[in-house]
Amino acid sequence: ISEDLAKQLASYKTQLQQVEAALSGNGENEDLLKLKKDLQEVIELTKDLLSTQPSETLASSDGFASTQPTHSWKVGDKCMAIWSEDGQCYEAEIEEIDEENGTAAITFAGYGNAEVTPPLNLKPAKEDSGNKPMSKKEMIAQQCEYKKKKALKKAQRIKELGRERKDQKVKWQQFNNRVKRNIFASPESMTGKVGVGTYTSKYNVRHLMPQ
Repeated sequence: ISEDLAKQLASYKTQLQQVEAALSGNGENEDLLKLKKDLQEVIELTKDLLSTQPSETLASSDGFASTQPTHSWKVGDKCMAIWSEDGQCYEAEIEEIDEENGTAAITFAGYGNAEVTPPLNLKPAKEDSGNKPMSKKEMIAQQCEYKKKKALKKAQRIKELGRERKDQKVKWQQFNNRVKRNIFASPESMTGKVGVGTYTSKYNVRHLMPQ
């Protein structure tokens, strides 16, 4: 996955250079400016994903593997679970357990928000654990899950930007073709020059004629 992201990052940077080169001659083109902004955003998101992956791998091997709970969860159990929106732990209730896929459907108490998460990410509810502070390994596991959620959101944003860039790319190609036609179009007048419109040529000829 890291290799694919690295290739995508190189491709995005190349496209950004091309857009910046086009803007040097047409700095007010809205389509090009929008494309530049989107490319800059997707480059930053891809960099974030690349920097997140190694730490996730480390946390997975050093955190999750060594902190798998021995607790046997069942429907109706109270637990502490991470809410993907802010990465914080809240009390929740298990609504369903999918043993085949290794997931548990939970609902956060007092909020009604639902999440689907692996049971290994669940912790005993505060009343069961006596409000004992999380261990270092538990904190690593929690942070890893939070980073994973953020990475998924960034990946989704990259996909959205990719669709937008396709539309911008078509407009950019149309813009380039229009510029080429204007530069290399042959004027109708015999006295015209390449790149000089017919109207200008006729205007010059009329004023050069003797009165």
